[in-house]
Amino acid sequence: MKSKLLSFLSGMVVMLMLVGLPVTALAASGALTIEINPIKVLVNGEVFQPKDVNGNDVMVFTYNGTTYAPLRALAEAYGLEVGYDARNNIATVDKPTTSTPSAPTSGSYADFEREWKVEEKPVTRYGSEKIFTMKYCGSLGMSEFKTWWKSFDKETIKEYAEQMTAEAQALVPGYTVTAYFTYGQYNLGSAYADGFVTGSNFDPAWVWIK
Repeated sequence: MKSKLLSFLSGMVVMLMLVGLPVTALAASGALTIEINPIKVLVNGEVFQPKDVNGNDVMVFTYNGTTYAPLRALAEAYGLEVGYDARNNIATVDKPTTSTPSAPTSGSYADFEREWKVEEKPVTRYGSEKIFTMKYCGSLGMSEFKTWWKSFDKETIKEYAEQMTAEAQALVPGYTVTAYFTYGQYNLGSAYADGFVTGSNFDPAWVWIK
């Protein structure tokens, strides 16, 4: 499946290179208005909502019989690596260079915690609340990640996520912290910490990971 998608995406790279000039020329002479038909994309049978680098939804549409989709979001959903050569203005899509990883040990909090990149979102102070993101930064593809996630029971996920959130709150004393856990484009759930009180909701993850 990946090889077929890689060929398809490589074709998209070529197509983008070929149509880049006429689109630029038209844009330089004024606004260009087209009628489009938004469509849904299914990845492994599930609705996939592409997002840009700022986390905003990106439309997938057809125009004159051709489907247009954001290259990076679609490629990364299949575990492919996307690059950009700014000097030569070339986008690249490749298979991961590393060998297929095995799922990390799921027994301890340390094993769970090291799989996430913890960051405070800039300019997100809502009164006494601060927002953190917990992004999966391991090397597991989508199916391997689902297997790893399901190796934990729900109470363990809740315990570990809330502990991570409490540790984030310790970095910003006096604030309540809400942390959002994600795998790529997918929302897994959230946890919060307010002093000695913690809570979490990972229903989105258990709906997606069946």
